[in-house]
Amino acid sequence: MERRFVIIGAGPGAPELLTGEAAAAIAEAGLVLTSSARLAALCAGAQVCPFGEMAARAAAADCQTAALLVSGDVGFFSAAYRLREQLLPHGAVGLLCGLSSLQYFCARVGVRYDDACVRSLHGRGGSILGAVSYHKKVFVLTGGTQNAQTVCRELAEAGLDGLTVRLGENLGAADERIVSGTAASLADTACGDLAVLLIEHPDAVNAHEPVRDEMLTRGKTPMTKEEVRWVSVGRLAVQPGDTVWDVGAGTGAVTLELARRAADGTVYAIERAPVAIDLLTENRRRLGGYNVRIVEGSAPEVLADLPAPDAVFIGGSGGQMRRILQAAKHKNPAVRVVVTAIAIETLHTAQTALHEFGFADVELIQLSASRGKAVGPYTMMIANNPVFILSAEGAYGG
Repeated sequence: MERRFVIIGAGPGAPELLTGEAAAAIAEAGLVLTSSARLAALCAGAQVCPFGEMAARAAAADCQTAALLVSGDVGFFSAAYRLREQLLPHGAVGLLCGLSSLQYFCARVGVRYDDACVRSLHGRGGSILGAVSYHKKVFVLTGGTQNAQTVCRELAEAGLDGLTVRLGENLGAADERIVSGTAASLADTACGDLAVLLIEHPDAVNAHEPVRDEMLTRGKTPMTKEEVRWVSVGRLAVQPGDTVWDVGAGTGAVTLELARRAADGTVYAIERAPVAIDLLTENRRRLGGYNVRIVEGSAPEVLADLPAPDAVFIGGSGGQMRRILQAAKHKNPAVRVVVTAIAIETLHTAQTALHEFGFADVELIQLSASRGKAVGPYTMMIANNPVFILSAEGAYGG
């Protein structure tokens, strides 16, 4: 008879929160394994072992049916499917769903969750600032170096200190704690590792809405016009989780367009002019792009300390085009780049450098846009300066 393994979502870990199906499966199993002492309390004979040994222990056991307990629900940021792949060569593998922390916590605080953005930082890198910038409600699993206090501190430091945050710690346990406060107040509240957050941001912006020129505070700093922005950002093919550099960020017009595309990533806005830094800071606040990190200084010098980019937009190089492209390619040989230029000399320098450093799929567009302007009863088309848009990928070459 084929052996059978059952991977069980044990919910928060309290016996009364197990499903009836899960309780029956535990009772019928010849062996019950878990990596959590908390979950082991669900069954008198359960054995605790490191997670990395669970599948091997179950496969080697002298019993027909083995149960493996994992916390929460098997389909909600769970390691259940890793166990399933390891066990399939040894027999039939079943999965039993459990109560997720999202379901339990939102019910406890009386908040619906079908409209929430759900993210996990437990044992992962990344930032929650993008999700909070573009969603009115965000549920976050925290843990490890990204614990609840650290996440709230990041929100506060980004300027989101007044957001309402609900914190749930040790859900389902005797020492369960649920508190509500601002991001600033919870940033100073000690918290354990088993915690979730529900962050509400009623003024979150729509990441799918393009940035229009009239949305921005402009001043006298040059600004890339919206038609050029939209084509340039489209050519850059920014993905939601990308790390992006905007070199010569100016007012932040392109920066904030990029930030909406990289809604789960981070855009580093590099700018050396103090007056432009002030405008960039104001526009970041005004348009709610908190996944933008402003880097004051000159490129390529400041690029050395930045994480490797997936994509780079160069709207101003300060005469350092070649060195900037070299730095980007060095950080990530597969980097995607877009360069905009008004002067033919700047275009030539960029083209030469792209070929020198082994970029591929080099393409050039010249964009000439005109806007209608009312002149009495007539509409006159007013031309903007033509702009060169140069795109390439670093997938080939060293």
